[in-house]
Amino acid sequence: MLAHNLNARLFLALAGLAAPVTAQFDFDLEKRTAARLGQSLDLDIVGAPASSLVLVIPSVSGGPTPLSLIDPIDPRALAVGTDLLSVMTIAITDGAGDASYSLSLPNNPSVNGFELHWQCASLLFGATLIGELSNDVVTLTGIGDTGVIAPQGLTFARALAASLADTNNNNSQGDVLIAGGGAGTLTAATGLASTELWDFRRMRFTTGPTMSSARALHSAVRLNDGRVLIIGGADQNGIVLSSCEIYNPNTNSFSTTGSMGTPRILHGASVLADGRVMVAGGTSTLVDVTAAITSTLQSAEIYNPATGNWSGAANIGGYRLAPALSLLPNGQIMVSGGVQVSFFFGFPVSAASTTNVQRYNPGSNNWSNGPNMSQGRAGHQYNQVTLNDGRILMTGGINVPNLLGAQTAAPISGAEVYNPTSNSWQTVNMPNARALHSATVLADGRVAACGGAQGTLTTPISIANVDVFNPANNTWSSAPNLTGARASHTATLMPDGMLILFGGQGATTSLVSVETLRF
Repeated sequence: MLAHNLNARLFLALAGLAAPVTAQFDFDLEKRTAARLGQSLDLDIVGAPASSLVLVIPSVSGGPTPLSLIDPIDPRALAVGTDLLSVMTIAITDGAGDASYSLSLPNNPSVNGFELHWQCASLLFGATLIGELSNDVVTLTGIGDTGVIAPQGLTFARALAASLADTNNNNSQGDVLIAGGGAGTLTAATGLASTELWDFRRMRFTTGPTMSSARALHSAVRLNDGRVLIIGGADQNGIVLSSCEIYNPNTNSFSTTGSMGTPRILHGASVLADGRVMVAGGTSTLVDVTAAITSTLQSAEIYNPATGNWSGAANIGGYRLAPALSLLPNGQIMVSGGVQVSFFFGFPVSAASTTNVQRYNPGSNNWSNGPNMSQGRAGHQYNQVTLNDGRILMTGGINVPNLLGAQTAAPISGAEVYNPTSNSWQTVNMPNARALHSATVLADGRVAACGGAQGTLTTPISIANVDVFNPANNTWSSAPNLTGARASHTATLMPDGMLILFGGQGATTSLVSVETLRF
């Protein structure tokens, strides 16, 4: 009866809309599940007034609804509309001001992609009806394992970008900064200097800070203090960069830092156990395949966040284009694969994807041989993942068979797992060949390999296939295809378990769309 009377009172008071006014968000409303159909949609109320009644208000729109329609002296506004007031509910907070709300979602494809806006308001029953207000959130329903395009896309098409987790904006710690990117392939990329910030709570983008240089195929490594080091890449003209910069989430800004000794792209990058950052291999030119191979590097450099400077490290075991660097539990760095190039008087005489592995000891500044992979691969830096059991999964990549075959080199279906405890590799091949895909550890420990490219190194063909790896039995299973072909995208697992794919290269052009998945 109480809920019915409140519904009626609010519905009559808020039936009309006035000009928008500023909302004030006093406590947190958080998404805890990804709104998968057939399961529950769970929201948490955090930090509201203790032991109080709180309205949970859904809407199909984002408002605003001025509260002055209830209380003429209240300047605030709800960030949701009034269309579903008849189905709002009441939650009772505990002594800490926390409460939970759960809605069972039907397993009905007809409500796939249904968008809802939510906000909470505490009740005073005093001089004013409404007390404190929460932030608003947006939920989007989806069929399990099946993609749904998000309601808002990027402003600019972005492939070959970098995703930076921005954890300081709100209690969710789920916002993501998409930095740079643009168009092109592994052998011809051009970048943007702009960035866009994905608001996890509201599933929308806002303009982010501008980098000091346009970048694509750049590396982004999170430092121990929460800042992110942006390394090299290609600018708007395809020129390879030695410059680097720092993103500071506390100030939401970029600042320049020391440059590498060598322009570098298609390199491996990893944070060291002591917080420094290593880069190794790559190339200093990205005009075409021949130029990239001719300019392949064997050098390694280390960045010190305390000084902002780079210093040389011991060379890796050969000239390597597109290797991967991985931090091991013992503090050593493993370099694996890449296209190994041999030179004669400065001219390349051989080039092939290698199985070679070396391990770097930061204490002695030396590399030693590790166990070889079973398959030569390159370009796997961008989708390696560390499993929950500590093993490292490498999936797909490019197999360059020889120097003459570099132009027509193709992605592989090969995958393997490195076990740092036994210092050994185990083959776990995928159902589909792919490179330039995303590989993401899901909330349950499985890994989703999404999209990517087949075709050849110079003429990649984006695909929509999704394969899921189960580390418990080292097997793969196929999931439904994405809504469309997508390669060179970035992927991030949200706090509610939703997997988000940002931009990428579609069948014919770079994408602005954002795809959401619920595994």
